[in-house]
Amino acid sequence: MTTYSVYKWLRKKRRKKKFDLYKQTYMIVDPVMVFYSGLFVIFCLFIGYEWLQQLIPLLDGRGTFIGPYAFFLPFLAIISASVTSFTDPGLRFTSSELQLSFLPHSRKWMLTYLFLEKNIFQLLIIMVVPLPFALILLSWESAVLWLSLLLLSYPLSLWMQWKLFSMSSVYKMSVFLFSAALSILFLLGFSTPFLYLGLSVLVLVIIIRKEEVDWGRVIDINDAHVWNMWLVGYFTEVNIKPPKRFGITKSIWRKKRGRHYSVQHLYGRIWTGYLQKSADIIWKTVPTVCLIILVIPLRVDWMLVFTLPIAIVVYHEVAGGLFSDVENVFHSLPLEEDSCKNSYVKWAYVGFLPVFISFGSVQILLGESLVVMGMQWIAILLFVYVDLRRVISERLMMVQKENFYREDWRRVAGLVLLGAGVYHPLFLIGVPLVVLKRGRWIRKAIIS
Repeated sequence: MTTYSVYKWLRKKRRKKKFDLYKQTYMIVDPVMVFYSGLFVIFCLFIGYEWLQQLIPLLDGRGTFIGPYAFFLPFLAIISASVTSFTDPGLRFTSSELQLSFLPHSRKWMLTYLFLEKNIFQLLIIMVVPLPFALILLSWESAVLWLSLLLLSYPLSLWMQWKLFSMSSVYKMSVFLFSAALSILFLLGFSTPFLYLGLSVLVLVIIIRKEEVDWGRVIDINDAHVWNMWLVGYFTEVNIKPPKRFGITKSIWRKKRGRHYSVQHLYGRIWTGYLQKSADIIWKTVPTVCLIILVIPLRVDWMLVFTLPIAIVVYHEVAGGLFSDVENVFHSLPLEEDSCKNSYVKWAYVGFLPVFISFGSVQILLGESLVVMGMQWIAILLFVYVDLRRVISERLMMVQKENFYREDWRRVAGLVLLGAGVYHPLFLIGVPLVVLKRGRWIRKAIIS
C-alpha cells in the first residue's frame, strides 16, 4: 500500500476510536443536562447575532485604520512559533506514525501529509470566520491583502514551530528576541521592505541550520495532545497530559543529557580536532579572503564585482580540500555520510562568517543602501549554503571513487550573478533560479 493510503487508514481508525470513546462517555451523561445545555448554546447564538449586528456599524469605516497592519502578520507568526515551540511541535506526529515509519513508509511524506492537512483545515477556518469580517469591514484591496498574508503566515508559523521545537532553548529565545525587535521597529514606523529583508534572513538561517529531530520528545507530547479529549476527561476525571519535564520552564532549564552520544555530535568533535590541527591553513585562508574583499574595493570600488566571487571560490575550494582528507580523519571508523557532511559543513559555515562580515563592512564604507545590502546578503547566504554543500558532496564522492555529474555551469552562473548584483541588485533575482534545482521549473515557466 502507498504511504498516503496507509496514512488515511490510520487517521480513519483514530477517528473511529475517538468516536467510540465519546459514545461511551455519552452513556454516563444525564440527557436532561444535555438538552438544557443545547438550549443554552442556541440562546447564546441568538444573543451573539444581535450583538454582532450592533457591533458592525461601530466598526464600519475602521478598515482603513487596520488595513496597513496586515504586514504585521508574518512577524506575529514567527513570534508565536518561537514561543509555542518550547512545548508543542505543531505537527501531530504520534507513536502510530513512528511505527509506520519503521515499515517502508517515509517519515518525510507523513510529515508532509500532516502539514498539508493542518493547513487545509486552517484554510477552511479562515474562509468561515475571518473572510466574512474582512469583506464587511475592509475595502476589497485591504481584505485581499489581509487574507493573502494570513494564508502565508500560518504555514510559515507551523513550519517554524516544527523546526524550532528540536533546537536548543537559546536558539528559540534568539529567534523570539530578533522577531520581537523587528516587530517593534515595524510599529515604530521603520521601512517595511527593510524589515521584511531581516525576516527573510531569519527564515533563511532556520533553513540552513540542520538539527536532528527529537522524536522521543515529539511523540511523548503529541500522544498526550491527541488523546487528551476534553469532554471525555471532564466526565471521567481522567486527563492525559504531557510529562512535566516538557513544560516551558523545564524546556528552558533542562540539561541536555546524552548529547555527546549522538552521531552528528561525535563527528563534530572529530572534525573539531582535525580543524585544530589544520589551524595554520585556516588562519592563512580566512584573513587572505577577507583582505581580498576589503582592501582592493576600497581602492577601486567597482573591483568588488570581481573580488566577491573570487573570495567565495577560494574559500569553498580550501574547505573542500580540507574535507578531502576524510579517510585520514576517521581511519577505520564507520562513516555515515549525512552526519559526516552535516557536522563538517556546520563548521565551514562558521568559518565563512568573517568573509560575510567583511563584505558588509566594505559595503557600508562605500555608502551602499541598507535595502540593497540586505538583498545581497540573502543572495550570498543562499549561494554559499547550496554551493558549499555541493562541493563537500562532490569531494566525498571523489574519495569514495563514485561517478557523479558536475554542474559547473550552475556554479559559474551563480558567481556571475552575485558579482553583477554588486553592480545592480536586480541581477540577484537570478541567483535562486540558477542555484536551486527547483529553479529549473521556474525558469521553464518564465520562458513559456
